[in-house]
Amino acid sequence: MLKTLISTLLVLILMICVEVLSVSLFTLSMPTQLVFTALDNFSLYISLMSANPAMAIELALISNPLFIVQRLDALQTSQVWGVYFMPVNIIALFLLALSLNVFKNIKINLSQWLWVSFASSVVMFSMFYLRLQTCCTSGPTWLLDLLLFSLVSDPLVNTSMWQEIYIKLVDYFTLIQISISFIGVAILCAIYIGATHKKVKS
Repeated sequence: MLKTLISTLLVLILMICVEVLSVSLFTLSMPTQLVFTALDNFSLYISLMSANPAMAIELALISNPLFIVQRLDALQTSQVWGVYFMPVNIIALFLLALSLNVFKNIKINLSQWLWVSFASSVVMFSMFYLRLQTCCTSGPTWLLDLLLFSLVSDPLVNTSMWQEIYIKLVDYFTLIQISISFIGVAILCAIYIGATHKKVKS
């Protein structure tokens, strides 16, 4: 049990590093600060829990990060970019890391590992929150939202077309995000069922 937990935590840390490294490579800059924000609004969550539990849960799990990996400017006063890890991100990534340990134990083949890698990338994409100073958002945004919004704001592309697409999708981003996550989970489940069924047959 302890060995599984340690292995899962190591995979979780690796996935966090992959997300941060991808932003570092995109921006050609390394992070300079790790900020833990988990306890910043703890008293607010407690007081809200009795008055509005739904809002308290949303704020605690979805809207506010546990920690931020970020790069600050030369004066250390402004954020150049930041990868935000909400509780819901960490829970999803932890469960993904746990499932990767399960796949390791049932000894799947190379083709199945490729599908597991793809499905894991899909789940990670669905849980990726980022803020870029060069883009136009004031706070952290889901990666797909950020990518589309950057196209809306780019004068070098067909801005009116991307504005139309963005306006049509903006109200459905949460549903799209959940759907993308479920696609990854469904692939992982299908591989697990297929692998264990084949193992039982043999």
